[in-house]
Amino acid sequence: MVAGPIVPLDGSTLYPSGMYVLARGRWFAADRGKQWADGEAIAGVRPGEEIPDDFSRAPDDSEFIATGVIPLADVSALCSVETFCTWKNKVWFVDRVDTVNRIALLTVATYLPFEYAEDTPTPPWTEFLTWPGVDGRDREWISVRVRPDEMARVQMEITPFETPPPIARLDREIIQGLRVESLPRSPWLPAEDALAVVRGRIAGEDVGSYPVDRLQADRLRDGWRVWAVPPVSDDPLDVRLGWAVWYVADDGVVWRSSTSTEFGVAEQRLTDQLFERLQAARSAGSGEVG
Repeated sequence: MVAGPIVPLDGSTLYPSGMYVLARGRWFAADRGKQWADGEAIAGVRPGEEIPDDFSRAPDDSEFIATGVIPLADVSALCSVETFCTWKNKVWFVDRVDTVNRIALLTVATYLPFEYAEDTPTPPWTEFLTWPGVDGRDREWISVRVRPDEMARVQMEITPFETPPPIARLDREIIQGLRVESLPRSPWLPAEDALAVVRGRIAGEDVGSYPVDRLQADRLRDGWRVWAVPPVSDDPLDVRLGWAVWYVADDGVVWRSSTSTEFGVAEQRLTDQLFERLQAARSAGSGEVG
């Protein structure tokens, strides 16, 4: 291989974690799930990218939509990329990004890149494992799918190679890194703070005989449902449709609802409105929301 650019790092393109080869005038993600033959590289094409004529369609369960073999003699640069982001105050590897369907797959980072501290407060691992949309067997195998625009503090760290390294991850010296344009933060609110926010709101509202002392916080994807579960009634007509429920987003914004609104509908509203506020703060160049 001849000396060439590492990656076209200008902050406008997000490269998920993986290995990349520069060939035929474009960057390809390398398919490291297969053993490379001597003198060859296996390149992959992700959704939304153009498929070369000599590439083969990949199985539906593959990371790529097509793959092809490229002689190493045709590769002008080879590098690995480790991409990190913050979501809910935890640091994650960005493993995949589907730009067509607007989905990013994150897995919890087993180590932090240099000068990349976690934000605080941080969700406890036991809580993470129970969150809607989070898949995890233990703290080493936690993954989540998010919209790419939800990722905060995105950072790519680049390592060039003269020859293909083994498939296993190596201890490596990072020689170049870049912060990609992204959200400045991805907030998370502890349960006790959500309860305090609602108690403060209730103090200025007329809730009648509502049992404030029995308030509980149920974790949602992007905040909390805070309410006192209605008492059991023998009357089949007593469905408590007007029972008060408060929703507190992870940025501290709270709004009052009731059991007349389906929980799923209210939870989606919580998620959508938090997303909109975070994007508005991003556009304004400020990390302060709420």
